[in-house]
Amino acid sequence: MWEMIFREFERHKLRTALTMLGVTIGIFLVTSVSSFSEGIIYYVDDQLAITSGLVMVTESEIPTYMVQRSEIDQMLVEELSSIGGVEEVAPILFYTSNGFSITGTEKQSQEIIRGVNIEVEEGREYDEDSYEIVLGHDFAADNDYVIGDSIEVDGKELEIVGVLEDSGDQDIDNSVQMPLATLQEIAGMEDRISIIMVKPLSAEDAETIEQAINDEFDEIKAASDKSLMENTGEMLSQLNTMTFALGSIAALISGIVIMNVMIISVRERRREIGTMKAVGATNYQVLASVLLEAVMISVGGAIIGVLLSFGGAAFLNTVLPREIAIVTPRLVLQGIVFAAFIGIVSGILPARQAAKLNPIEAIRYE
Repeated sequence: MWEMIFREFERHKLRTALTMLGVTIGIFLVTSVSSFSEGIIYYVDDQLAITSGLVMVTESEIPTYMVQRSEIDQMLVEELSSIGGVEEVAPILFYTSNGFSITGTEKQSQEIIRGVNIEVEEGREYDEDSYEIVLGHDFAADNDYVIGDSIEVDGKELEIVGVLEDSGDQDIDNSVQMPLATLQEIAGMEDRISIIMVKPLSAEDAETIEQAINDEFDEIKAASDKSLMENTGEMLSQLNTMTFALGSIAALISGIVIMNVMIISVRERRREIGTMKAVGATNYQVLASVLLEAVMISVGGAIIGVLLSFGGAAFLNTVLPREIAIVTPRLVLQGIVFAAFIGIVSGILPARQAAKLNPIEAIRYE
């Protein structure tokens, strides 16, 4: 069986390659799109771990996963502080330089920003209005930074005075944190911030505060944990619909191509199949041989498509404000299983035709 399959591949290299190409393109598109929705799930999970019980305020037109591009007036901090039920507000500025993201916060807001009580493992916290920075655990380790080293940001030397303990949160562990006023000066964004985190007096006040902010202000929008999850659910639903549409088209086109190729292949090998049956091969063995060939073509194309999707996800991350798209093991397995299903479905008809061949008539076929 295996010898016959590989001999057929060797005999028709170009035809096999072109058939696999159709599957490759379909799986590549489906997996690349899915990597974006998969990344959003991970991102939102991380955000909820940090912002649990808080209300996040951003520029009204900016999607949640693009908060780094949000820009609002710092004067709003005082106005939000006066809303009933608000205990504390934390202005935050995000700025990207030298390929990494920097977070500017006020020193008293650090606990809100980090979400949990993450302590400085080495060194100390930065001082207000200083050119000092505190690094996340992984960022320091990956770049071999130690206390006393300096990092240049837009021509300004920033001294590393602290390294955070390992939090288990990707955003915190890869963060670069510094005084808000200093970052505003370096970035040329005086009196501008990216987002405001609002801490309610009690968790029950979060939705009331969210509603009050959204009713009173046009230039900003607020989102509590609940609404963040609802918005994410709507976005993922749209992405899943798009993925399903792509998957359906890919399955239809790939299935038709594979089926057509396998029908031609069976017709070309009628004498060979007849000989197999004449020397004792059962209908089941012939059927399994043709089905396996179709599945191997489909899965082979899927493996190439999945490998290419890592590049697709990397490309998406270059055009997005942050690295969102990720190809997870679940997506890899999903792509291969999906391709195997396409191979089985498209190979059933040709396999049945091969299994039903009369060995005598097949051997006499010219």
